[in-house]
Amino acid sequence: MKKALTTDEVLEKIGSFGRYQIVLNLFVNLTYGLWWAFTVLITMFIANEPGWKCVNKTTCPFNKTIYLEDDDYSHRCKIPREDWTFADDFTSIVTQFDLVCDRGSLPFVSTSVIFAGHFIGSIAVSTISDKFGRKIPLFVCGFFCCLFNFVSAFSPAFWVFAVFRSLVGFFIGAYSIPLYVLATEFSGIRHRSTAGTLVWVGFVLFYMILPAFAYAIRDWRVLTMVTGAPSFLIMASWFFTPESTRWLLKKGHVSEARETLSKVARLNGKEMPDEPLILPKQEKLGDFRDLFSSIKMAHKTLGSWFMWFAASFISWGVSLSAPFLSGNIYINVLITAASALPAYPVMTYLNLRFSRRKVLMVTFIAAAVGAIGTILLTDKAKYDQGYRIGKIFMYLCIAKFGGESAFIMVYVYSVELFPTTLRNVGMGTSTAAARVSAFISVYSPLLIEVNRFLPFGIMAGLAVAGALVSMTLPETFNQPTMEDLVVKETSEGHELEKVENGNVRDCDNTEKSALM
Repeated sequence: MKKALTTDEVLEKIGSFGRYQIVLNLFVNLTYGLWWAFTVLITMFIANEPGWKCVNKTTCPFNKTIYLEDDDYSHRCKIPREDWTFADDFTSIVTQFDLVCDRGSLPFVSTSVIFAGHFIGSIAVSTISDKFGRKIPLFVCGFFCCLFNFVSAFSPAFWVFAVFRSLVGFFIGAYSIPLYVLATEFSGIRHRSTAGTLVWVGFVLFYMILPAFAYAIRDWRVLTMVTGAPSFLIMASWFFTPESTRWLLKKGHVSEARETLSKVARLNGKEMPDEPLILPKQEKLGDFRDLFSSIKMAHKTLGSWFMWFAASFISWGVSLSAPFLSGNIYINVLITAASALPAYPVMTYLNLRFSRRKVLMVTFIAAAVGAIGTILLTDKAKYDQGYRIGKIFMYLCIAKFGGESAFIMVYVYSVELFPTTLRNVGMGTSTAAARVSAFISVYSPLLIEVNRFLPFGIMAGLAVAGALVSMTLPETFNQPTMEDLVVKETSEGHELEKVENGNVRDCDNTEKSALM
């Protein structure tokens, strides 16, 4: 009788990252680009304020266009509405619904509700994904995300627009996890971190071309429709997208799982092995209380939460405040997107070769340097073009690259910090911390009105704290993956034995940690 194989062992034989996985990765990249990058980041333009200028020189003495970061920004709230007008030739929900003065925070609300909806959606649909598989919630939720994004262009009032955007966020949170799982589950252990990192390249590429659309299309309703319509084309890929083989095996659909893996083998030019497939064992998973079952476990949990919060605040904060920085909005957004792109191949390389803690510390320090440099150049940037370019470089390039790199690293690191039985709840609560952080970061441009240094100072503080926290956590690079909570440790902190199915066994030092 032939020895049964696990899914990972089969993938090693039929191609750990061959043509099939590359095609699947390209599909996920395209989906994240159309369903997420265009859908979320378009708010930087359709919820942007073009600045204002005076009409009545008696009550309004300024001869220039006034922007958010200018000292005289709030002067218009002291004079009659007809004495000033918006200054640029593009429209947005700000100009459409006159969201100024007492209603000036509403454009930021329209963006923050996306992250609030994302938070709720990721929690609400996780159980559905476990019950019905990855494919059904992916496409059903993806369709409604596209639909509500498209119809938001026809909103007759701001509150209708805000409701549509919150529903968009809900369905993004609902489909994003099944989509990510599909991208990584079909890759072998050796390439799972690579597959999980590269899926975001499409997000950044679509992020980079979005300013071109916004520059060419100055009406916010038309821009929303033009960028939203192509997203419906992804629905045609239903007929080619596989269901998770691990989910199929978990549900006992062995023949379907084998057929799916056979397709992988054929496209990769490999032979499907004849050995039977091992059904995954039913594990008793931990719950939220187990995250604080010991001092060390609580340390890992709180450390992971904070690092996710800090990295998310920096990455999203820089992106969403780019339109409000001095200079051309379209160029600023393009620079921000381009600065994030190198983070993915760089982190993919570093993840394979260097200590998790050290790499994470360096990424946070880079973000801190960028934020601190922005503070130092802020005052002089108002009067000198050279300093203005330096400020934009420090903030949109250095701080963004550091924040994006840290965001990539905390995902990889946190997956390895939590034992298998706690990985879902550990990662779920960590990503929830990132959603809360993203929700808050939306309002960082408004902090400029309180103090011109405040948003950059907060980012610098979070980055420094993130670097310090990362160095207090245990190293996971090339360390055995923890399976259960019951672990005995030596005085040096290395795992010696773990409990599995009631039996104690030695940990093999050659075991490698893997993204599961």
